[in-house]
Amino acid sequence: GLFVVDENVIWASGSNGTVLLSKDGGETWSVNEIVGAEENDFRSIHAWDENRAMVFGVAGPAFGYQTKDGGESWDVVFQDSTKGLFFNSLKFADDKNGLAVSDPIDGKFFVLRTEDGGKRWARVEDIPNIEEGEANFAASNTCIEYLPSGKAWIASGGKAARVFYSTDFGKSWEVVKTPMVRGQSSSGIFSISFKNNLEGVIVGGTYDKPEFDQNIASYTMDGGKTWLPSVTMPKEYRSCVQLVSTEKENLFFAIGKTGCDISVDGGINWTFLNNNSFYTFRVIPNQLAGFVAGGDGKIAKIEFD
Repeated sequence: GLFVVDENVIWASGSNGTVLLSKDGGETWSVNEIVGAEENDFRSIHAWDENRAMVFGVAGPAFGYQTKDGGESWDVVFQDSTKGLFFNSLKFADDKNGLAVSDPIDGKFFVLRTEDGGKRWARVEDIPNIEEGEANFAASNTCIEYLPSGKAWIASGGKAARVFYSTDFGKSWEVVKTPMVRGQSSSGIFSISFKNNLEGVIVGGTYDKPEFDQNIASYTMDGGKTWLPSVTMPKEYRSCVQLVSTEKENLFFAIGKTGCDISVDGGINWTFLNNNSFYTFRVIPNQLAGFVAGGDGKIAKIEFD
């Protein structure tokens, strides 16, 4: 899990109930283990500032935790003993409205929504059934996209590679098929990112066969109702895509365990950059720069020239 508040404040999370915080642009980090969550793995994190943040884990019954004092103490904000829960992603549209998604329960994705900044969560009932073998991926905490307009998207993989979309802050959902690779438990859409209410991209591939480069990226121009395969694909499997935007420029950046690519035309064409290995990326708001996190606890700052 990774979240960049600004050029100074960066939060990260991971295994053994660990949450990291830097207040000086990544130069130094404080390391906290959430008491009682030592066996949990926090794939998802969101932060508002250097004091307030929340995480969702993959093991329960306590899944969601929130801090108001920079990680020194944590309160449980969501717990559920339902068997099979495993949270893959957490995304806020603004200060109040958030979504979290778990692996499916009883044939539907277990989607939670909050309207009060994560204090209370309620399950979404109005969502289409999954197909057999359909799942989400927690590889980068980016299988949800959620905009302040109330439009939201959830990407899936496995036996199906589809995009669920909502126009009413996640209260109700529809679903569409995409041309993305699918069919194996390790293949499908891993990440989704939107430039605005209409233009967005998805990336993925096959996690355990990253060299497979067919149908591993697509783009939409109509808010996710239809998806077209990229003309030039990323070089290999990618687990994360994010918009990098300033007043003058915007681009999409995709990264995974075998390298990274860039698109300056809305995901139609991708250009390979290098083979640096990281799992997830977050931009510094309004800058051509950001942070990446990967295996073995690696965190790095990157800049786009």
